[in-house]
Amino acid sequence: MMTKQYNSLAEFHAVRAQAREARQEKKERLAQRWATIKDPHTRGILLRDALGDALRSWTPYKRVSELLQGRVSGSTVAAVGMAVASAQSGLGRRLLFSGISMLLGKAIGQPQQNGPGLLSSLATAFGSGVRYMRERRAARRTA
Repeated sequence: MMTKQYNSLAEFHAVRAQAREARQEKKERLAQRWATIKDPHTRGILLRDALGDALRSWTPYKRVSELLQGRVSGSTVAAVGMAVASAQSGLGRRLLFSGISMLLGKAIGQPQQNGPGLLSSLATAFGSGVRYMRERRAARRTA
C-alpha cells in the first residue's frame, strides 16, 4: 500500500500526471515491440535463430562441426540431408528427410541463390546411385 504524504493537491496532481505519462510511454513501447514481433519476417528470423541455436547445441552436430573445423553452412547441411533423404526407401521417408534437411539448412544459414552447388550435385548423384543399385537388386531377385 502506498502511503506517501503530499504537501498540496497540486503536488499530487503533478506526480499523477508524471505517472500517467510514464505509463503511456511504456504502453507505446510495448505496442511497438508487439508490432515488431507480429511481423512475419521478424518471426522468421527469430525462429531460424532459435532453431540454429538448438541445432548447434546438439551433440551430433557439434561432432560434425568439429570434423569440418567449424565450416558448416546451410547449403552443406541441406546437401548432406538430401543425400540421406535420397537413400531412404519409400516416398514418405524421402519426403520427410528432404523436408527436415531443408529446414535445418534454412536454420543454419541461407543456401546459395545461384544454382545448385557442388555438394548438392554430389548428393543428388549419390542418391541416384543408391536408388539405381536398389532397383537392380530388386530386379535380380525377381529374375
